[in-house]
Amino acid sequence: MRYTHKQAPSRRMLPAIVAAAVVLTAGMAHAGDIKFGQDKPLETNDKGALTGEGKKAAVKELDNVPGEDAWQAFVWAQLDRGAEGPLYIEFWQEVNGNPSIVHRHEESGYDGGKYISAEFDLEGNIGFNKNRTYTVKAVQVNAKGKDITLAKSKIKLIKSGREPAEDEGGEDSGEEDLSDQDVADSLAGPDEEEEEVGDKEPEKTDEEQGPPEVKPKKGCSVQVSDNGWSGPMVLLLAAAGLVRRRRKAA
Repeated sequence: MRYTHKQAPSRRMLPAIVAAAVVLTAGMAHAGDIKFGQDKPLETNDKGALTGEGKKAAVKELDNVPGEDAWQAFVWAQLDRGAEGPLYIEFWQEVNGNPSIVHRHEESGYDGGKYISAEFDLEGNIGFNKNRTYTVKAVQVNAKGKDITLAKSKIKLIKSGREPAEDEGGEDSGEEDLSDQDVADSLAGPDEEEEEVGDKEPEKTDEEQGPPEVKPKKGCSVQVSDNGWSGPMVLLLAAAGLVRRRRKAA
C-alpha cells in the first residue's frame, strides 16, 4: 500500500506500531494449549488430538491422590512449532509478586509432534501445595540456549478430602477367597472315609489269603494220609483182604 505525503504515518506513530507488532508476535509464540485429566488420561484420537469426551473431561482443578500429599497429573498438550528433542513442562508460581519456577518435568523422548501426552506426580515435598494456582508451560531450548514456550496454561491444586477406594477382597486384601462349596465342606467336617483309612488294614488278595481253613468236627479225629486215604478206610480194606485169603485157603 502506497501512502501519499499526507497519508503516510508520522514518525511519532512508528513506536506504537512496533509495540503492537511485538505484542501480536508474543501472543503467537505460545499458541498451543495444555490440559489436565483427573485420575486418567484424556481421551484422544489416532492422531493425538483430544476427542469430544476428552475435552469434556479436562479439569481446571486437580484433586490430590486420596490419603497422600501428591497430585497425579495426566497432561495433554498441543504444541506450536515443536522440534524433536527434550521437552520441558514447567510449573511456575508467584512469590512476593515475582514468578518463580517450582518444578520442571522433562520429556526426553519428544519426537517433535503436534500433540503429546504425559503422566507424572506433583509431590508436596518438591514444593507443591493445595489451594494454589500454577502457571504451566511447555518449553524447548533452541540452538542459542534460549527457552521457547510452545504452550501455556494454568492449573489449581486442591484437596477435597475424598477417601481411598476400598479393597474388594481377594489376594490384595489378604482374605482367603472361598467358594460356596468350600464353605459347606468346612462346616460339614472331614469325610468319614478319610478318618477310617488309618484304622483299617489293607485287604488281602485271594492268593495272599490261601485256601480256607478246615475245622474238624467234635468227637472224632480224622487224619488223611499222604495218598489221600483216611485211616479207617485203610483198616477196612485190610480186613476185607484177610477174609478173602481165608476163604481161598479153606
